[in-house]
Amino acid sequence: MTPVLLDNVTHRHLRVHTQRSAALGDVRQFALALPAEFRQLQAHFPIVFQHVEGSGFQPVALFGLEEGQNVFLTDTGWDATVMPMALQRDPFMIGRAADGSLQLHVDLDSPRIVTPDQGDAGTALFMPHGGFSDYLDHVVQLMEHLHAHAQALPVFIEALTSHQLLEPFAIDIETPSGERAQLTGLFSVNEERLLALPGAALEALARDGHLLPITMQIASLAQLPVLLERASRQRRV
Repeated sequence: MTPVLLDNVTHRHLRVHTQRSAALGDVRQFALALPAEFRQLQAHFPIVFQHVEGSGFQPVALFGLEEGQNVFLTDTGWDATVMPMALQRDPFMIGRAADGSLQLHVDLDSPRIVTPDQGDAGTALFMPHGGFSDYLDHVVQLMEHLHAHAQALPVFIEALTSHQLLEPFAIDIETPSGERAQLTGLFSVNEERLLALPGAALEALARDGHLLPITMQIASLAQLPVLLERASRQRRV
């Protein structure tokens, strides 16, 4: 990874592949999902929580049942009408200047970067006169939303853990060899524990904007059979 500060002089000819494919790094089992996205994401992907050592819990949209599997990636691109912001952002990231202000960086090692020998492939970041292209305007807006919503994530996780709402669960799967196995290390909101909370606690969760994403996460588990069916269908192809 080689993140550098994006500027319209050094990178005036920089172009980016915006399509979705395995060659461009989209074969991912999951991606970070932020609470503000849960309403849209739950219609397509199971949203679960993982425990990351040293970082605590993080919610993710699940795309596959094993590492290196993404059942929403097809030969023609992305097979869903939505995509987590954390996946959309590639190859861009947010950095900070010496004064603490936010800056847009780009990973020059990303397979999405169009090298000079690829000519006019990909989408331009800058206009000929140096202004932002429509695509780069979209990226800037996306990164601003991603950063703002990511700042709210620790408060959401604290609300879940303080009420002891997260519980471990496993997904029963069939391996490519036909054996039965389990996908473990996942957590979900315990619906019974949620409903048993005192009225004041539920009111506080609603007032703080946490109750909606909690219910959307629970609802997203209805997509688990869809995920299993997609994975089974891919194995048969």
